[in-house]
Amino acid sequence: MEKDVKKFEKDAVHAAKEYENCKRITQEHRQLLLKAKQHAESISMITEDLAKEFEKMPSTIEELECTIHDTESEANSMLFLNQNVLQEYQNRQREIESISTKLEDDKAECERCCSEIETTKGKWLPTLRSLVLKINDTFSRNFQEMAVAGEVSLDEHGLDFSQYGILIKVKFRQTGQLQVLSAHHQSGGERSVSTILYLVSLQDLTNCPFRVVDEINQGMDPVNERKMFQQLVRAASQLNTPQCFLLTPKLLPDLEYGDACSILNIMNGPWIEKPAQAWSAGDCWRKVMSVEVGN
Repeated sequence: MEKDVKKFEKDAVHAAKEYENCKRITQEHRQLLLKAKQHAESISMITEDLAKEFEKMPSTIEELECTIHDTESEANSMLFLNQNVLQEYQNRQREIESISTKLEDDKAECERCCSEIETTKGKWLPTLRSLVLKINDTFSRNFQEMAVAGEVSLDEHGLDFSQYGILIKVKFRQTGQLQVLSAHHQSGGERSVSTILYLVSLQDLTNCPFRVVDEINQGMDPVNERKMFQQLVRAASQLNTPQCFLLTPKLLPDLEYGDACSILNIMNGPWIEKPAQAWSAGDCWRKVMSVEVGN
């Protein structure tokens, strides 16, 4: 019995040593597990989806090592097919980063240019709009005397300055609508009326020594031609306005002329000498014609 007791005591001491050894190894593995978990969380936090993926993995170290070996073998076999894939991927990645950097720089430069354009645009566009409004006021007022309605506006196109222009809309009939001045909507006489009224509207805003209007009354009906002539005479007779020359092969009878108007009749031909002398002497048109018929 004493021998058995000593044997049991010896086994107990050995079991206690084994327990302490297992306890130490367990503590060491816990420390390793904690470090491994901290390292894994530094790479990617374990979310619910990731935790589910871990649950699908093998539960023993041997099985995990076998799975890792199989995955590495599969990856190596994929790279083995084309040794340059990784290099191409890295080159493409660097190219993408370079293009992205250049894109950001270009965006910043574009924003700077747009800001500069807006600043410059803000210096001249309000003045231009104000001038167009003045032209429109004069044009609309004069147009109401000859037709129904008309307006002048600035045709803006954002930052596409090459498409900017003056838009003229007119209406010659009460039942119609304002339409853009063009050969498709108005007759030749209506376009001539609109043109001369627009030129008259520009008179107060432009400085020039003289103006020349060539055969503007061609294609006009007598009513519009008379109104057009009155507008032109009224505009050209104002103080501090440039001299205006109206060239025309004909004029309506009984037009209203101002004191500032002069009429010059140009005669040409082999028999013009005597009629010209009679005309320069101040004789009437009937006597001039009789001299010409006599010749």
